[in-house]
Order: sequence, then C-alpha cells, then structure tokens
Amino acid sequence: MGKPFDATLNTLIDAHLGDWAAFLGARVGVPPGPATPLDTDLSATLQADRLFRIDGASPAALHLELESSGRLGIPGELLRYNVAAWAVNGLPVHSVLVLLRPKATATDLTGTLELTGAGGTPYLTFRYTVVRVWLETVDALLAAGPGVAPLALLTNEADADLPAAFVRFRQALRSADVSDSVERGLLGSTFVLCGLRYDPARVETLYRELSMTLEDSTTYQLILSKGLAQGEARGAVAEAQRLLLLQGQERFGAPDPAAEAALRAVTDRNRLEQLARRVLTATGWSDLLATN
Repeated sequence: MGKPFDATLNTLIDAHLGDWAAFLGARVGVPPGPATPLDTDLSATLQADRLFRIDGASPAALHLELESSGRLGIPGELLRYNVAAWAVNGLPVHSVLVLLRPKATATDLTGTLELTGAGGTPYLTFRYTVVRVWLETVDALLAAGPGVAPLALLTNEADADLPAAFVRFRQALRSADVSDSVERGLLGSTFVLCGLRYDPARVETLYRELSMTLEDSTTYQLILSKGLAQGEARGAVAEAQRLLLLQGQERFGAPDPAAEAALRAVTDRNRLEQLARRVLTATGWSDLLATN
C-alpha cells in the first residue's frame, strides 16, 4: 500500500478476513461465503491493497483499497486493477474504496467513472463503492465483527464522545468472546489507528484515563505488566519492542539499522514504558531514543 498505518490494517485484515469480507461484501451485494486471499500482484505496475475471493452462492472477487490521504485519480486506478483482476481470476470483481478519515476524500470519488468517446458519448461506465468511515455509525462497525470494530473509533460519532465509544468497543470485544491475546492485539491496533484521526495527546489521555476501569494504560504497558507478572519477562520485552517498532514506523518511517539496534537493546521495563509514552509525541527516532 505504501501509506501510513498500513502495517496495522494489514494485520487486522489478515487475522480477520472473514469479518472484512462479510462487511464489504454486504455493501456490494456479494452473497456471503468463505473468503480466501488472492494474489494482489498482477503485474509490475498493478498492486492492490487487498484482493480476495468470496465463495458464496455467486462466487466473486472483492478488490479493496484503503486511503488515508486525499488525491485525485483513484477511480482510474481502480478501473485498471479491476479489469486486470477479472482477466486473471475470471470472476466478477467488485472494487471497494475505504476512506479512513475526512482528509482522504477527493472531488472525483463519486462511485462512478464514465469514459467519454471522441464524439462526446460515454462508451464505458465503471461503478465502484466508496465507504467513508467517518460517516458510519459506531454500532454498524462494531456489529461487523472484531476485525472491523477498531474503525468504529474513527467515526464522527466516536469523535463526539471518544471515551464512551471506546467503552462500547471494549464491550463489543467481550461480547464476541475473543481470547485475551486477540483482544490485546485489537486494542493495540486501535491504539495505532486512532492516530489517523486524533492528536497523540488525546489518544494517550484516553488510554491513561480508562486504565483504572480497563486495567490498561497503554497497550504496551498491558503487555509488559501482565507478561512480567506471569513470569514471561523475556517474551513481554520482545513483544513490547516489536510494538514500539511498529508504532514508531507508523509515526516516523522505518528506522535505520542503528536506531533499530538501539531500541532492541532496551530490555529494562521502566525504560520501555517511558518509550511507549514518548512515541506519541517524539519528532523522530533520534528524539524517541533520547528519552530519559
């Protein structure tokens, strides 16, 4: 994808493909069924965010693109990929564009691309589906399943009362009866994705204020404290380092070898907790690693 927050979204989709297939398939009229990923690399110049097959009553392919920044020309890209995917897989291909925040919208994202011939008469009409996450309701996204539920925190409704929306999100995870490890992963993904819409201080404050009732302050602290309490210090430290690298990459880009080595050398619990707090406000890898 090559866009911010892609690593987190990739993880969500990979781990919960069924949730995403059902949610998006319903938007385009594809009958529900088992979903399997398809190869997205169709040529040297055509690469999609996601392409998967839904084997319901009428098998079809679903082409998913995720956007967090607004730009013109996306409908043409969707058309090119749609046709290529149809040629390779022999299935009807439904293209869905998911806009993750208001700044991702553009004037040409109407859901229809019409190509006009030399005489002024349209000769091709391509229809695609646009999902504007901020206009969705919290309930609709929570009902789509744990894998889609983190998007509920990016809606206008959630923005109006973020703590209340977060509590509803946590309650939805408990109602879904997901395992502790899956819940922690989803909390971590939500922590990262909230950066799409909210400033770092607001996200940090949210996790800190809710820590008294949720038993978390940040996802990193949860992993560290629970892991250490269970005698899994080594695994907890490694997981904390991994999540710090993920969050830092979303904020600053990939670290150079020296910065990554410096972070992996940090094994002290208190130091890792300090870095977890600081990653939201640091200006870069050097600034983060200079945290005392």
